[in-house]
Order: sequence, then structure tokens, then C-alpha cells
Amino acid sequence: MYDLLLRGGSLFGIGVSDLAVRAGQIAGIGVLPADCAAVSHDVSGMLIIPPFVDSHTHLDKALMYAQEEASDLMEAVSISGKLQSAIPQDELTGNIIARMRTVLDWELAAGATTVKTHVQIGGSYGFTSLDAAIEIRREYAGRLELLITADWSPAYSEAFDKHARQGDIHFIGGYPSIMPDSRKTVDLLFDAALRCGLPLDLHVDESDAPNIDCFVYILEKTISCGMEERVTCSHVTALAAVSDSEASRAIDLCAHAGVHIITLPGCNMYLSGRADSQPIRRGITRVDDLLKAGINVSYASDNIRDPFRPFGNGDMLEEALFSAQVMQYGSMSGLETVMRMGTENPARASLLKNYGLKIGCRADMVIIDAATAGEAIIGRANRRLVLNAGKPVAKNGAVLPWQI
Repeated sequence: MYDLLLRGGSLFGIGVSDLAVRAGQIAGIGVLPADCAAVSHDVSGMLIIPPFVDSHTHLDKALMYAQEEASDLMEAVSISGKLQSAIPQDELTGNIIARMRTVLDWELAAGATTVKTHVQIGGSYGFTSLDAAIEIRREYAGRLELLITADWSPAYSEAFDKHARQGDIHFIGGYPSIMPDSRKTVDLLFDAALRCGLPLDLHVDESDAPNIDCFVYILEKTISCGMEERVTCSHVTALAAVSDSEASRAIDLCAHAGVHIITLPGCNMYLSGRADSQPIRRGITRVDDLLKAGINVSYASDNIRDPFRPFGNGDMLEEALFSAQVMQYGSMSGLETVMRMGTENPARASLLKNYGLKIGCRADMVIIDAATAGEAIIGRANRRLVLNAGKPVAKNGAVLPWQI
């Protein structure tokens, strides 16, 4: 006997099929007897997908509402710093945790069971943001996996390395493109990654300027350090500003290096191109060229209601709709690609194990009130049920009460 049987659903990438769950894993796919499970649901006409993976967000900045408009990326950084500094130190931990909790509930209700957040270390936050993320990760265990990308700096490398050894940090983050010596910063980040045995997830060339030197150096460093498939570059918007020939060379090198790319259309379209006169640039990287080169590209939420982007609802299907329009992926096959960019692709970049709709994988999935990926994205269809290891954790857009 199975624990759960979903009958007649449209399994993303597979087709109409029954799906059975036993002991938290997918145990059967195909035409299965109607009476083979303790609990059975008819999900005919509904789409079943592996859960969304929001692989790049900033939970410690989320919901920090600003009264002033940021004119560009660096002004958003400045405004964000002022808002952070205004929080009394004795309230800082509770403030960060409350904002993280709100957004994670939104994410879970909308069908994400993995969220990878960057956390700031240093400045007015110190290690408080990391400590808050560690606490929240424990709180959501069993419902949603929170992966932590922590910004590394030589100024606090000893404390950082201790947290890494304890398993508190899952990815090393950094902002080499905006540092005075980007190549030296890249070298230090790779040294830290090799020393700690952790993958890298870096903000790279988030600029309108036609300069991709930092991106290219990261690709070369990935190959020389043998870190293929363990490096992610987020944003890379400058790739859209350089010539086709220069971009083509970089894209070929990216494919060879096995570097993952995360595009953040919501935030980049909001902040980029502000100094342009018409025609104003779109502000995202060359997603189509990257995908055609076989590079693993994902989309993610990035900033949610903060100085970098005053929009966002922690809903990866909403982000998919916006991304599809910006990328001009409107065909049914194009929309299927967009769906993979929010599920399978970021799961690969996030190094998730036992993920997917295959026998033996964890029974993590989302049942959507739509027949196809295209219908789900265009209509931002209702997430009927979200399962984590076969257990319902959200239903009809609301988080369910949690019992361990």
C-alpha cells in the first residue's frame, strides 16, 4: 500500500499519469490501481510540478519600505544602509526574523519549498542577519528548506570559517564587480570556497556599462580551480551591453566552465537603464543566448519590497509571468522553459538532491489548477496543494498549521 495516490494529474515533463507516495518519497508513476493507497485524490486536469526554488533573494532586506526613490543600484544600496542603521540594535534580531518569516510564508503558500537567501555580514548587521537566518532555517525545517548564502570578507574570515564548518552556510557570496580590485576579490572568494569546501554564488557585473571583465575572470577561475558546476553568477546584466562577438566568446566560456546563471528581471528592469535616453535598455542579461548555449539559467525574486525593488510577493509563478514577458517567451514551449527556470534549473544550481518527479525522489510537489505550464503561468493559477515529503504544507494559497 502507498500512503498517497494522486490520480490522473498532468505531470510536468511526463504527461498524464498517476503518482504514488510512500514514506515521503515518490514510489510509483504510471497507471496504478485506484485502491492502492491509504489516501487517494483525483487530480485530473491539474498540473503537478516539482516545487519552485527561489534561488536568489535577500530576506534580511525584504519589507524595508523606503519613502525615497532610488535612482540606481548604488543609491538603493545607500538607502538600504540607512534603513538598516535606523533599527535599534536591541530590536534587530526580532526585526529581521519577523520580516524573513513573513516572506517565507508567502513563498511556501505560493509553492516554493526551497529558498536560497543572501545574508549580509558586517556593517550595522554584524553577524545578526546570519544568526537570524540560522534560527529561521530551523523553524521551517520539514516545510521549507532555507539555504544560506553568506557574504565573505577577509575582515571576518575566522568567524565565517567557523560557521562554515558548523554547516550554517551553504554558499559563499560576494560582490566582486563593485570592489576596487575585482580580480583580487575573486581570487580571495575562490580561496575561501576551496578552503571551506563550499560553492560560490556571486553578484556579477550588475551594470549597464559594457564591461564584463569580472565575469570572464570568474569563468576562467572556475576552470582553473576545478569548480565546474559549483559556481553561480547572478545578474550579469553587463553582458547585454557588450558587442555580440564579445558576448559570444564569454557565453562559450561560461558553457565550458559549467557556471550557472541567475537572471533577476524584476529588480534589474526596475533599477537599470535609468541614465539612458531613448532607446532605454531592458536591463537583463542575454537569457536566450545563454539558454541556447546549453547554460543552466534560472530566474528568482531577488528583492522584495525594499529600496532595490518596491514590488514582489514571494510568488515564483508571478515572477515567471514577468520573466516570460521580458524574455519574450510566449509560446507553449517557451513557457515550459520558463517553468523549468523556476523549478528544475535552480534546483540544479542549488545542488539539491533527490529533487524532481521521478521514482525515488522526495515527494515534494505542487498541484496547480491548470492543465499546462503555459496556463499556470499566464493565469497565475491557484496552487491547490503544496507537498513536502508527501505532507501538505500549504493549500489554496495559504500555509497550513504546522505540527512536527
